[in-house]
Amino acid sequence: MNKAATLSAAALLERLALAHEVPYRAGSPPPAQQLRTPDGLMLSLIDWGGPGTPVLFLHGGSLTAHTWDLVCLGLGDRFRRLAVDLRGHGESAWAENYEIDTHLTDLSAVITHLRLRSVHLVGMSLGAVIAAHYAASGDARIASLTMVDTGPRPDFEATAGMRAFIAQPIDHLSLEQLTAAAVKQAAKGDYDTILYRYMHMTRRQTPDGRLAWRHDPRRRRPSDYAHILAKIEELEALAPAMRCKVLIARGADSRIITDEKVAAFAARFRDARWVTIPEAGHNVQEDNPVALVVALRGFLS
Repeated sequence: MNKAATLSAAALLERLALAHEVPYRAGSPPPAQQLRTPDGLMLSLIDWGGPGTPVLFLHGGSLTAHTWDLVCLGLGDRFRRLAVDLRGHGESAWAENYEIDTHLTDLSAVITHLRLRSVHLVGMSLGAVIAAHYAASGDARIASLTMVDTGPRPDFEATAGMRAFIAQPIDHLSLEQLTAAAVKQAAKGDYDTILYRYMHMTRRQTPDGRLAWRHDPRRRRPSDYAHILAKIEELEALAPAMRCKVLIARGADSRIITDEKVAAFAARFRDARWVTIPEAGHNVQEDNPVALVVALRGFLS
């Protein structure tokens, strides 16, 4: 029996927490709960609980809410932590529309459903685009915005290899084989980190038990990418009017966006700072969760 088959997600998370020296609590992560948006779409949400102002985490394209698990563990003593699966991802339902505006409606539904009077938004990649556009909408409940490895004029070609990898069929692979192939493809990330990621990004199809992606493959059309890239470019014009404070965190080893671009983008906001997270690629929250936690603690406090 292979390593992936014999190791539970909870046991692997505990091992990752130990490796990163992040405090682990038995039973993590808590079971997901479900809520419905005004248009009837089911969204999956993980509510970690905790004291203080809530922090709502939005993942990147094709990832899931579990990409934030180590960060949520690291912030457990200071904040209530919430992580949502975007529509078409993880345990949330697939949809016909994946434009940014539909994600904004979903985000508003989550905040309203949870009766949050004030909330910090933290988004990575696609999640950062959604969070930033929502912060720009003027909702007074948004206390701050953190954008992870995202900004205008990203190097989209830097993601070509990973986009092609995730677009491939995987029904002929075991989870262990998929993880091994992903380790070879990835610029950053050890075996355990990537195994944990793909445990949540895949599912077993029934009745034959073959492996399949959880995310909706229809949201990976060229027109969808063009739409998201256009929405990223809109942020430069929206930045000066944003009222909340802003943090931009870039992975030092990421090829998506440079320090120079991040600095220029941060200068567009009324109240923004930026930080480069060492030993991290695009998936900052997985590559160096401890350094991101330190940056978030200082910013959110």
